[in-house]
Parts: sequence; C-alpha cells; structure tokens
Amino acid sequence: MRPLLLDDREARSRILGQPPERWTSAQRALFESNYRLTVWWGGNGIGKSIALAELCRRALAGRLHWQQPGRPYTVILAGNTRAQIGATLDYFWKGLDKRWFKKSLRFEAGTIQGQRLTVYDVVGGPGVGGVLRCGTFDAENLAGPRADVVITDEPLPEKVHNELWPRLFGRNGRMYEAFTTTLGTAHKVEYLWDLVDSTDRPWAGEIQTELTVEAVTPRGGVWEIPWMTAQEIREAEAGLSAVEADMRMGRTRNPRRDTAYFTGWGPHLIGECSPPAGSRVAVGIDHGSKPGAQRAVLVAVAGSGIMAQVYVLDEYQGEGRTESEEDAQGIIDVVTRCGLQLSDVDLWVGDRAHHGDWRGGKKSNERLKQAIAKALGGDVGRTGWSALLPAPLRRMWTPRKYDRSMYEGMEILHRLMVGKPPRLRISPRCRHLPESFAKWEGSTTDPLKDGLDAARYAIVPLIEGERR
Repeated sequence: MRPLLLDDREARSRILGQPPERWTSAQRALFESNYRLTVWWGGNGIGKSIALAELCRRALAGRLHWQQPGRPYTVILAGNTRAQIGATLDYFWKGLDKRWFKKSLRFEAGTIQGQRLTVYDVVGGPGVGGVLRCGTFDAENLAGPRADVVITDEPLPEKVHNELWPRLFGRNGRMYEAFTTTLGTAHKVEYLWDLVDSTDRPWAGEIQTELTVEAVTPRGGVWEIPWMTAQEIREAEAGLSAVEADMRMGRTRNPRRDTAYFTGWGPHLIGECSPPAGSRVAVGIDHGSKPGAQRAVLVAVAGSGIMAQVYVLDEYQGEGRTESEEDAQGIIDVVTRCGLQLSDVDLWVGDRAHHGDWRGGKKSNERLKQAIAKALGGDVGRTGWSALLPAPLRRMWTPRKYDRSMYEGMEILHRLMVGKPPRLRISPRCRHLPESFAKWEGSTTDPLKDGLDAARYAIVPLIEGERR
C-alpha cells in the first residue's frame, strides 16, 4: 500500500508540481546561495540543523540550483561530534524517502544504523548512484575521496577545511558551513572570516542571521507562525552570559571583553546550604603545582537536568605550593567539616595528571588517592592499599574533555544562576569561589578558572545524571 501511495504522490507532483515549502528567509538564502563557500552564522535556534538536513537531501537529489539533474552526487555531511551531527541526521532521515537507501538502513540512537561503514550508497530516487558520507571532523572515512558537496554543522578546523576544500576541485563543488560563534570557536574561525571578507575571493561569502521573530518565521503559508515568540527570545538572551550573548544571538562574531563571564552572579547566591535528603555528593579536583593552584570543591546536587538544585558546600585551596599529602588532608578536612565522611561522597572527579615544574609538584588522581589512604593510616607500600578507600574514591575518574567542553560546562554553571529562582547556592565557607565567579572573564589561562574547573567537574556530571 505504501509504495502505491508514494507512487501516486510522485505522479501528482510531476503534473501539478511540488507543494509550497515553508522555510525562513535565512534558510532559503542558504539553499539559493551562489557562493562556492557559504558560511551561515547566526543565533542559536534559527533552524540551522533542519536547513542543513534539507540541503543534504537536495544535494543528493541534484535539486540545488547549480546542480545538473540526473547525475549522481557525492555529499559529505560532517560535524564536530557524533551528537552534533546526530541532530542534523535525525532531521535528514525524518524528511527522507527511505527508498533512496538500502532497506537494511534505519535511524537509531542518533545515527544511521544497518552497516558498519558510515558511507551510504543512494540506490533509488533522483540521486541514484550518489553517495552520502557521514563523520566527525577526524573520521577516517572523510579522508581521501573527492566530493561534490561538503556540509558541516560546526565550523571546520582550518586544517580540516584545507583537507576537504581541494576535494571539490574539478566538480564545481560547493561547501556549506553553518554555526553559532561561541567563546570556544571565536578564535578558531579567523581563517573563515579572512576568506569571506576578502574582496579577492568573490566565491566565498557569508549569511548572517540574528535571532529575531523574523528569523524564526517560515514564509509561504496561509498562516505564517514563528516557532519562537518575542518573549521566548528575550528570555533566551536573559539566560546568556554577557560575554557571549551577542554571539549566541547572532549579532557579532566576537565575544565582549569588558565584562565578567558570570553576569548572573551576585551575593544573593551566597548563604547557608541545606541540601535535601537524598542529594548526591561529589568532589571535583583541579590539579596544579603553582601557589594556590590545587583546588577541590565539595558539592551536593538534588535532582538532575533542568530541575537540579546545586549546593556548593565547601572548597579547598592549597596554601602556596603543595604536595599530594597536604592536598589529601585538605580535602579530608573539607568533607569532615561539613559533617560528612569520605564514604558519603558518591562521585570523585579529578583532573588529568599535572607534571609539575622544575621545583616538583607532580599531581595526579593516583598520587592523591595514595596520599588519602596514607592519611587514613594505610600502608601504601603494600599491595591492596586501595581497599582502605570507599569504592567511589577508588574509581575516581577523569572528566571527559573535548573541543569546547570547558565553555559548555561554564554555561551550565551560569544557567544555574539565572533561574527564577536561582538553582545555585554557595556556602559562606567558600572564600575563593565567589571571587572567581565575580571576576573571571572567560580566559583559559586566568588562575581564577582553577576553582571554577573544580566546581564544574563535580557539578556537571551530577546534573547530567552520571553514575560511575
């Protein structure tokens, strides 16, 4: 029955034409771009992922205005992470005539399932004979083959751009990159701005889209209804750090440099912390050998996700240059000072090993665990010394780091502050964190970041429901 219905629909389309498609002005500008390299940047929520999915379908079918109908095309769809490309693939698959691909293929768990390689032959429809290649920027299957179209939902790192761009030569190929500029990407896309701003490169251009009601209103229907209201847009901006609000809204390429990152911070967030029964407890640790650089933060989190309530109970900052033994005792004191025992901590997260400098100061999770065991009276020179430690401490894990993970974590901390009411509470016992929240401006080298790192190492996994 389904093939009959589809065949009938296609027959009617050949006679009557396709029904009007409803896209925003910016999305249409993407589809109709005449540039060999199109950079579409703008606010969060302007419909970039769904437009890229449609762009991918049209490119495979040979339906873009510059393509020649009836010939096969090779399309590369790439993203920075599997999760990011998964959003675009989801839209792509939902709007796809499944007869284009092998029957064994299906969309599941954020990707196309049904074969090992993420290289998919088009076996039916107007693009028969074409190929879709999917992968992250470092995926092996993106290396080597030529392509007609490259589509990315994040800005390509310069070295990846330089690897993929020559693949389009000789095919009248096109590249489309769509993204929102952030603190984590602003300094990495200067090469793109050089290309689109150059008067010597008329084949490269940009489409800028600010998040407005106009930008989220599909055009062409009887009723033109935006998918976000003006009030929702104002609320979205109110939850952003002033440092990157203009970037997230699509107004500028660069962050502000004259304000602190946590614009939601204020003394109203400091007060006695009384986490409810059943709250999960974590210790986040940032290793460092410089004076005051070794930091640890004790937190309790009630609930998870957008309903999580976070309580920062206490913190440790090494006095001057410290060794693991001093850090271990300081962390034990933080836990016991709050009326807890080490066994009450559900999650321990310690940063990557720090190799110190010429003065020494090597730090690592393993060294810290040994020092804690020694402080508890254990003989760390004997096999089985770790049995003295509670199981979560024995399984202390290192935070998963990836491109922009630091800024994503800081954004989560900021959103806790701007809720109504705020979902973050800092104990008066914390003497150093308030200064970091008040003064940090987004620099990755600022010592103020050390305590913030320790805090996000503990807070983010509990909010996201991590259980290790």
